[in-house]
Amino acid sequence: MKTKIIIAVLLISKLGFSQFNSAFDKEEAMNLVAICNYWINGKIKDVDSTYIDSSYQLLYESKLYKMENKWQLWQKGEDAMVLNMRGTTRKSISWLENFYAAMIPAEGDLLLPDSQKVHYKYAEDPRASVHVGWTMGVSFMISDILEHIKEMNNKGIYNIYITGHSQGGALAHVLRAALEYFPDSMLSKKNKFKVYAFASPKPGNRFFAYDYASYTSLKNPSYTIINTSDWVPQVPFSIQSPDNMVEVNPFASLENNDFKIPFLKRIVVKRMYKSLKNPVEKSQRRFEKKLGKKIKKQISKNIGNFETPDYVDDFAFFPLGVQVILKPWKTQSDDVVMNVFWQHLPAHYYYLIKEQL
Repeated sequence: MKTKIIIAVLLISKLGFSQFNSAFDKEEAMNLVAICNYWINGKIKDVDSTYIDSSYQLLYESKLYKMENKWQLWQKGEDAMVLNMRGTTRKSISWLENFYAAMIPAEGDLLLPDSQKVHYKYAEDPRASVHVGWTMGVSFMISDILEHIKEMNNKGIYNIYITGHSQGGALAHVLRAALEYFPDSMLSKKNKFKVYAFASPKPGNRFFAYDYASYTSLKNPSYTIINTSDWVPQVPFSIQSPDNMVEVNPFASLENNDFKIPFLKRIVVKRMYKSLKNPVEKSQRRFEKKLGKKIKKQISKNIGNFETPDYVDDFAFFPLGVQVILKPWKTQSDDVVMNVFWQHLPAHYYYLIKEQL
């Protein structure tokens, strides 16, 4: 009888340990940001890679894609895999991917170099728009990622962690959206997802964020971990005009002369409204020119010609996921304070998570 009880306790303990659940898990977060840091030097600061638990094993590292993107496949224990998206590198094309910040519809077709056509779908909502540079980054990698997910599914592994730091965090979010909308014939519905995106920039507009939240808020959760003194989660720059709001709003009534106030007052209010709206729309057009058309020319010089859907008149970027907030790394060193990446480093995110959560 005693032996049976011990066996039962061990089985329950094992089940609880390996359970893939929706709650934020500090140990998972620490291990995954350590895995993100692996792209830098394979270790956390000056300490060896034992900071990554031995239950995580690197299985595969992809080739280098045209925009300097790479991804890794890790296995966690016997029942989970990790898709790790690399962040920005020192190469100019990697930074151009970030700066290529015009928005395109969240469903469409890309014609990549070498006549590679990719259909993408990241949202059901036709108002949803996404960052064109990171859409291209994921599109280069998606077929390889799908192939390896299927291989892991064939081994009976359906629990999927998706992670990345900085640009890698944005790619993790975009990848998660892509995987949500693949048909059964391309991706098994048995798969369960959990995202840990560290220091992620904003990859799309408000309607993309709403759509993303519809399948990640209560199940298959997506966590965005942010240091409040890290500037990267605050970009791309955002500009919102009334045209980027839901269709039914009081400003639309002004546009259509449906605002029910006396005639003379309506003229005054409408003039004031236009004086506020016109500069915003001018800024949007300037952003689209600088961060859309001009950056596209620079990217084409590096990777060859490509085509995207027409840009959307929207620069109102919006954060994704459930935000997990970290207080800044404290230091008295002036050199460190002025280092723009000090608060951004994945190793520092590791220690902030360890100390604060």
